Amino acid sequence: MGGGDGVVVPSDKLTSTAEVLKALATSADQIADGLAQADPPDVLWGALGAVFMKGSYDAKADQARDHVRAISKALTSQGGAVKATADRYQQLDEALQQAFQRFQDKLSGGK
Repeated sequence: MGGGDGVVVPSDKLTSTAEVLKALATSADQIADGLAQADPPDVLWGALGAVFMKGSYDAKADQARDHVRAISKALTSQGGAVKATADRYQQLDEALQQAFQRFQDKLSGGK
C-alpha cells in the first residue's frame, strides 16, 4: 500500500470475524455449562478425599467456570463491537457511493 492510500477495511471480513467471535462465545458458554455440571459424587472422592479435597476441587471448579464465563462475555462484547463497526463501514461505503453518484450526475449535466 502506497503513501496516502488510506486504510482498506473489507466489511465482509469484519462481519465474518464477528461471527467467529460469536461462535467462540457459544463454545465458551457450553464449556462453562459442562463445568457447572461436573460435580463428581462423594463416593468418588472416598472418605478422606471428600473431607480434604472436594472443597478445594469445588472452589477451583467454580473459579474455572467463572473465568470461562468472563471469556464468553468478553467474546460476545467484542463480537458485537466488531459487527457494529462492520455495519457502520458498510453504511459509510453506501453513503459515499451515493454521494459520488450524485457528483457524477452533476458533472454530466444532471440534477
